[in-house]
Amino acid sequence: MGNRVVWLTGLSGAGKTTIAMAAAERFGCEVLDGDTIRDFFSNTDFSREGRERHLLGVARMAKMISKHTNVLCSFITPYEDVRLKILDILPGNAMMIHVSTSLEVCEERDAKGLYAKARSGEISNFTGITDPFDNPECAHFSLDSSGEYGKGVDDLVDQLAYLFEKSKGVLLPGRWQPLHVGHEWLIQQELDQGKRVIVGIRDTPVSESDPYSAQMRKRMIEHRYQGENVEAWIMPDIEAVSYGRKVGYEIREAEDIPSEVFKISATGVRGGNRANVSAKVMEFMIAEGIWDGE
Repeated sequence: MGNRVVWLTGLSGAGKTTIAMAAAERFGCEVLDGDTIRDFFSNTDFSREGRERHLLGVARMAKMISKHTNVLCSFITPYEDVRLKILDILPGNAMMIHVSTSLEVCEERDAKGLYAKARSGEISNFTGITDPFDNPECAHFSLDSSGEYGKGVDDLVDQLAYLFEKSKGVLLPGRWQPLHVGHEWLIQQELDQGKRVIVGIRDTPVSESDPYSAQMRKRMIEHRYQGENVEAWIMPDIEAVSYGRKVGYEIREAEDIPSEVFKISATGVRGGNRANVSAKVMEFMIAEGIWDGE
């Protein structure tokens, strides 16, 4: 299903960034919070409109980064309508999580003294004091970060594990020059068995006989299998696969390939025979200008 964006919403002091940093270290995610985006977004407008504009900009950044890695976003995000707009921007597998801690506990923590300044009137438009924090009804679930019941940061990160830990997959290496219905048959055999499929794209040089770059082939596969349990990976060009004994996986060759699939040739496709290119791939090729549709 591709990489995921997880957005943590909650009051200042709820523990959002602490949880995000611990989860990023464990699962290898990118973290976006006030500190990490300061060089990209300078936000001094804390009005409702200013906050919305800022958060939607961060959501667009998170979506872009998620093409390459999982992303954790840690922002107060106080308004429910803005949370819904964020989910509309983010990829379909994004999750909104409420880091739930009472205002009283957050004020007790108040490491930066922000709540005290808000109470004294030194800071205006402060969430939970002079600005509302809407109940996160769109949240997919909540994390109780109050520290009760003996739950520490590691326990809370454990609850996020299923979002990031991926099952083993089946690697299908090849040139994919370009993707055609024969390739799709191979991929579908694994999908039909509930497998996660990793398409390994050999990083072969562009030439007259191999006209599509590795990046172009990767995008082609991602377009064709958007929303499916297929991911594309550019791998070094290889001449052999060498492995030891009992390495935890098997090397197998597809069997019972239908004759009409077996005879499909990528060379023929590159030569202009588009009969063996599926509609989704054709759509991509036309959009990219690598085939004129004639």
